[in-house]
Amino acid sequence: MASGQPGAQGPYPGWQQPVYQPPHRKVSDYVQTVVGDLFLAIAVALGIFLLWLGSLITGVADTETGFDIGSAFHSFGMLLLTLALFLGAVLRHDVDKAVRNAMLISGTLLIIFVGYWTGLWSFSL
Repeated sequence: MASGQPGAQGPYPGWQQPVYQPPHRKVSDYVQTVVGDLFLAIAVALGIFLLWLGSLITGVADTETGFDIGSAFHSFGMLLLTLALFLGAVLRHDVDKAVRNAMLISGTLLIIFVGYWTGLWSFSL
């Protein structure tokens, strides 16, 4: 033996075994863990709470600053609520198609009837 080792030289003992490849996951699987049921429930509840709080502040405000603060709370609640509905509808493929369509329709109706007209009303005052 030229290398000084006794016996026949062969290939590395594990050369025929395949290299471990981790299972491939779709991107939607990673996103689904972020946009889970608990996250959507908290975002919807917080959005509805901020809508209510903004409407309450706007209703009892007697100054323009109070009205602006109420409008800001109302707008942020609207943003949070519609984002939660749209993200849940677009990214959650494990949910029934009818539920996802209802989330899209309800988010669109919220923008049309609550967000758009109240936004116009607040700018006209």
